[in-house]
Amino acid sequence: MKLLKDHKVIILLVCVLASLLLIAFKGISFGVDLSGGSTIVLQTESELSESEMTTVNEILTSRLNTNGLSDVRIYPRGSDEIVIEIPESADLERIQKILTQQGVFTAVIDNQTAYTGQDVSYVEEPGMTASGYGVGFKLTLDGAQKFADVAYGKGGYPVELYMDEKAISAPLLSADLADGNIHQNQVITVAGSNPTEEDIDEAWVIYTALKSGSLPVKVHIEYISSVSPTLGSEFIKGSVIAGIFAFIAVAAVISFRYKNPKIVLPILITGFSEVLLILGFASLIDWKLDLASIAGIIAAVGTGVDHQIVITDETISGEAKKVTKSIKRAFFIIFGAAATTIAAMLPLFVMGIGMLKGFAITTIAGVLMGISISRPAFSRIIQYVLKH
Repeated sequence: MKLLKDHKVIILLVCVLASLLLIAFKGISFGVDLSGGSTIVLQTESELSESEMTTVNEILTSRLNTNGLSDVRIYPRGSDEIVIEIPESADLERIQKILTQQGVFTAVIDNQTAYTGQDVSYVEEPGMTASGYGVGFKLTLDGAQKFADVAYGKGGYPVELYMDEKAISAPLLSADLADGNIHQNQVITVAGSNPTEEDIDEAWVIYTALKSGSLPVKVHIEYISSVSPTLGSEFIKGSVIAGIFAFIAVAAVISFRYKNPKIVLPILITGFSEVLLILGFASLIDWKLDLASIAGIIAAVGTGVDHQIVITDETISGEAKKVTKSIKRAFFIIFGAAATTIAAMLPLFVMGIGMLKGFAITTIAGVLMGISISRPAFSRIIQYVLKH
């Protein structure tokens, strides 16, 4: 068939096949609202600048990654809220402690600050030490020198350890560490040889705070909302059903308009191919689809159908010798509409306003793939159909 030799149609077919392979072998990831999990909203004690908000996000991300949670989303909402989405499998109680701790660590000997969290250069994971269960860490040279100066001659004094002004431990300073020499290796002991689950959690909270650093401001949990996997699967089913009804509605409208299956079927097939292209793109970049993303897909496909109607009408109205000119006019309209849509979505994408970013990404991706892949192919297909 001559149509299958057209390079624009070939590009569409190859891209659809690639999308199907990505979806089949790599799969599609879903956000918390579709797969189940919890959304934690943190409130800062004061409004933050953009750079401060970036720092807070980086520290919180580091804390969660340190605890084996890489499958999370963290994004700001305004200048005083941070939203964290965590999977169903996460230990929610421990995560709450990790997120709400400012992480300001101080060691005091005889009412003098011996070192702080800023002086820590390396932290070991919690485990058994010579003095019990705790967290081992290493001071910087400057921090170790400061500790040596403060600790000199104070063997037997308690080393009062504070996290966010809360006393967490007060081991006695050994004479070996009070000799005035530099001792970089230190230990925070939280329990004896038989730590409880609470002791282990406390040690991991301390380890996380030391490793990631302290937050520039205090935060507290404003609220937590959870979605069970069962409810998430119901949302997916509902989204699929909504998509099917939208597809049927589009089919009914264009069938009423054109009353010609040769025109209706290419429009519907092209629209479906755009859905596959967007899903393949989401799979490629590991984007987690949420309800807003699915709304973006429906919006992008709806825009695509509008463009295909413009192409179809221009092709039908154009005389045989003026079809090319009519198609060019149609694409001028399409590119203008696409540019407007992308311009409207860019602020949502760049500013990363929560779930709206998912809507922006799928909408922009759908429009770009449409004007570069599916619309050019559709124009060739509809010209071929109308000629035959």
